[in-house]
Amino acid sequence: MNPRKQSTVLRDEAAAGADPATLARRLRAAVGAAGQRARETGRPVLAWAGARIPAVDPIAVFADASGAHDRVLWTAPHRDLSMVGVGRAWAISAAGAGRFAEAGAAWQALLRDAVGDAGLAPVAMGLGQPGPVLIGGFAFAPGGPVSPEWEGFPAGLLTLPRACVASAGGESRLVLSKVVTPAGSVEPAMPETVEPLEQPIGAAPVGAAPQTHHGLTVEEHPACGDWRAKVAASAQAVREGILRKVVLARSVRVRGGPFDAIAALRMLSDGYPGCTLFAVTRGTRCFLGATPERLVRVRGGEVSAMALAGTAPRGRDDEEDRRLGEMLLAGSKDRVEHAAVVDLLREDLAGVCTEVSADEGPRLLKVANVQHLCTPLTAKIRPPVTLLDLVARLHPTPAVGGVPRNEALEWIHRYEGLDRGWYAGPVGWVDQTGEGEFAVAIRSALLHGDEAVLFAGCGIVAESDPDQEYEESRLKLRPMLSALGIREGFA
Repeated sequence: MNPRKQSTVLRDEAAAGADPATLARRLRAAVGAAGQRARETGRPVLAWAGARIPAVDPIAVFADASGAHDRVLWTAPHRDLSMVGVGRAWAISAAGAGRFAEAGAAWQALLRDAVGDAGLAPVAMGLGQPGPVLIGGFAFAPGGPVSPEWEGFPAGLLTLPRACVASAGGESRLVLSKVVTPAGSVEPAMPETVEPLEQPIGAAPVGAAPQTHHGLTVEEHPACGDWRAKVAASAQAVREGILRKVVLARSVRVRGGPFDAIAALRMLSDGYPGCTLFAVTRGTRCFLGATPERLVRVRGGEVSAMALAGTAPRGRDDEEDRRLGEMLLAGSKDRVEHAAVVDLLREDLAGVCTEVSADEGPRLLKVANVQHLCTPLTAKIRPPVTLLDLVARLHPTPAVGGVPRNEALEWIHRYEGLDRGWYAGPVGWVDQTGEGEFAVAIRSALLHGDEAVLFAGCGIVAESDPDQEYEESRLKLRPMLSALGIREGFA
């Protein structure tokens, strides 16, 4: 059966292909035991049960659960690996400089007394031990978004889904989770409705005057001329030695939808199979994208990271594509930018890992519309370091922040003029054993009603030209524009 044609509807306690009665009975037994532990310890206790189910299409699962307030999709089609979370059994929200450590500690505390019934032996399909998984992400900045458009997306939010479907290697499994309080209630730790964010302090970013194209209203933030001026000023700062590299982002707001998140995910999956797709839905808002950049993965003690910096378009034919790739590999501006990323990632990993290694030079990573300079890095994790510790140490990478990190972030805060929200933040998952993977949420958009806000950023070094950087940002916006059915010509 074609998995795309398979209708997979997650209801309260079951999924198509699972034995609802058996799964519900095992979950009830786990909830009973968890309730006893909760009364004894005075702490909430996690109860879960799992089962193998027929292979499913993750985007179909995500689509069929459209009535849920909380939905998360994370899938790497090129590795046949996916996670879909529906509903919320528990949520961990954290802000500030220690948000990653805080989230990790809260997850370990919840797992301490957990009662689970896997219902199946460990599956050799790249997903580790069967069991509960946290899925979600973090904002780019530790204080989180300040704009009302990011309502429901705090500085950090990892959700334990009521139902989680994990798939790999042509197999799928379903895990149902509930959290029992000492009082015996089984309910989410946070209300299903999200309180509006406080209004931002200070004036909103000033963008270009709205333009109308093909029935759509379009605004750029910052305005095109302002962004070019910021690029020029940033390049000058690099030439003066204030910075080695800084990444400036811009956004394009399009009104006149509605925009179809599921259709966009389908197009991104088909057109960019080498990227990691993600979608995080909070009520009526959905943040989604297709990113080529892995932040960090931990599996079996092995750490994988990626330096991704330096961009060129794809060619119209094989010969032009090869020529453009060779120019990218040889170009001094892109090699300088890329080297800054590799150096800092190697340094960050060396502080908490052993056997850190990276290729001597970059390779080309080609996706449908662009090609990047890419250098994979590997290491061995040094206990008690965890995946979220690595996320805290690596984020933001120089590919989305800059070098030196603190000076670049201060420059972005002062001069960029954009609330990035979750754009360029870490999105991913972590399981009960501490294994998992986070990607960098670039090539992304935030959808809400008839609005779509798209984001793109460019690495600025001494040789950066404002006009060329603007064209590069247009190139990076194309995948999401196309996926949302928006004609080019204004981004």
